Amino acid sequence: MKENKQEVIKGRTAVNRKLIIGIGALVLLALVLVLWFCNSSNSTKPIEKPLTKQEIYTDFGLNSFSSEIELELLKELRICDTTRVGDEFGACSPKFFRFFKLSKDKPLRDGFMLLINGIAFQDPEAKFPIRRLLIFEREGGKLVAVNKFKGNLIETREVKDSPYQDILIRFKLDQYNEKYHVLYSWKKNRYQLKQCEKLVYWDETQMKFVGGAVLASKMDSVSREVEKILIEENLVF
Repeated sequence: MKENKQEVIKGRTAVNRKLIIGIGALVLLALVLVLWFCNSSNSTKPIEKPLTKQEIYTDFGLNSFSSEIELELLKELRICDTTRVGDEFGACSPKFFRFFKLSKDKPLRDGFMLLINGIAFQDPEAKFPIRRLLIFEREGGKLVAVNKFKGNLIETREVKDSPYQDILIRFKLDQYNEKYHVLYSWKKNRYQLKQCEKLVYWDETQMKFVGGAVLASKMDSVSREVEKILIEENLVF
């Protein structure tokens, strides 16, 4: 009887050991699976690239066309004299015109920003030559001017989930010796004013331009006022 009891106890002990080992193996397997899942999730998670900003400086004396497309577009617009050659005044030359892509999803011939040298179209009321920025997009096979600015393109900013960049334009108001840095965003098939970020004016007492970045608390009110001024002074149309 004693031998039978000992054999039973030994059997139960062996079973318990196997059970414990089995449970331990399952727990270990579960931990391995959890760690693998976490690592695979982290490795497949896309890394978002920071949105880029690009300052724009245009020296028309050094400007050049990148292809024949620019010249073809100028001819299509009839914005310059195709009979003039080289850098003659009024010629379809990179000394007077600079092209920028409008959308990442469209070729240049279907959408572009055209920066025009201030000496190409002189304004008799302006003290100094004023650059112009024209925005064109092709609709129904024809180029349509969706925006016209009397200002200089000074920066572009990438926008998340949009092929259209924000653009920063510097406007000059000669009669008041003021400069505005205004940000525009693409909305409803055209650029619309988003905010005025910088305001500079001539101080007679200090005999220099003063001012700077617009305070966040004043951004809305200043932007609305600047928008009115730009419209009244025909700097946007």
